[in-house]
Amino acid sequence: MAPIGADSRIAHEPQSAGAKTATAGVTDDCRSGWVGYQDREVTNPYATVGGNFTLVSKDGEVSLADFKGKVVLLFFGYTFCPDVCPTELAKMRVAFNDLSSSEIEQVVGIFVSVDTNRDTPEKASAYAAFFHDKIVGLTGTGEQVSEVAKLYFVGYRKVEAGGSAAGYTVDHTATTYLIGRDGKVQKLLQGLTSQEIVQELRNQLAS
Repeated sequence: MAPIGADSRIAHEPQSAGAKTATAGVTDDCRSGWVGYQDREVTNPYATVGGNFTLVSKDGEVSLADFKGKVVLLFFGYTFCPDVCPTELAKMRVAFNDLSSSEIEQVVGIFVSVDTNRDTPEKASAYAAFFHDKIVGLTGTGEQVSEVAKLYFVGYRKVEAGGSAAGYTVDHTATTYLIGRDGKVQKLLQGLTSQEIVQELRNQLAS
């Protein structure tokens, strides 16, 4: 067996004209392919996030597909939430109120409760409507909500709260999903002001 490195001389032997041409061709193909890859238009990096789902409101089953043609703001939370949910839904309300009458007719909010033990469809609906009549409150069985959460990569877990009247809290993803007219997630909204949310909605309405 030849010692390690014994064949390294092979790499330094002169290449034939044909070999050089072949190598150059492969190199050129790779270079042009990489340039094209970098310059490609990424139309929607969130296209594989989310999808249609059906849950329950106080009036019965509601599907995301029911709002096709409208721009949707989707948020997951629960009605006993002490801070994040009321803050985000309040910003949604302010944003909706800043839209014109023609714009608001093309927009809807969806609030999905992940606290299926305490939040009934009636409670989720009433909570959502408290913030704005254009926000629909939904929930379902534990299994149904879990499946929807998986679609949107939403995490949530029950946290026991000793001494709390509520008994427990729920840690959950605090992201608002901006869904386009085609029912696909277009953007993840985090930490935006109500005015920034208005601009995101108008961008979608104009697209």
